[in-house]
Amino acid sequence: MSNFKLDDWQLEAADLMARTGCSLSGAVTELGRIESIENCNKILKRATFQRVLWEARHRFFSELGSNPNYKKESAIGKLLSLAEKLEVEGKFDSAAEVVFKIAKMNGWTGPESTVNVFGDLSQKDIDSIRKKLSKPSELITH
Repeated sequence: MSNFKLDDWQLEAADLMARTGCSLSGAVTELGRIESIENCNKILKRATFQRVLWEARHRFFSELGSNPNYKKESAIGKLLSLAEKLEVEGKFDSAAEVVFKIAKMNGWTGPESTVNVFGDLSQKDIDSIRKKLSKPSELITH
């Protein structure tokens, strides 16, 4: 595998691709450069460029994950936005799945198969029952 020296614009393009998800030709256009599609395809196939793109993506994901403003509410908001887009596209089942996942994240749903055998007993009631059961039982004879 040969290592090609990447130009500065290629490093910028890799960073732009990682952040926006655009193609190399899209990044080239965004940067105001003129490159042929053949040249873009050639650059994309280079292991050196792929490695730089991989590193740019991981830097970006690390930056996102360590952002102090990224919270559960941010993730839920993003999911709601995506669910809306799915609904507009007519993918109602997928949108419903997303909404259900949001409900789970908020704790609005639980395992439907779970049965609470203790009902409304408090911890005090349970401790009292435990105490009674731990005493030796008296035999009642008639």
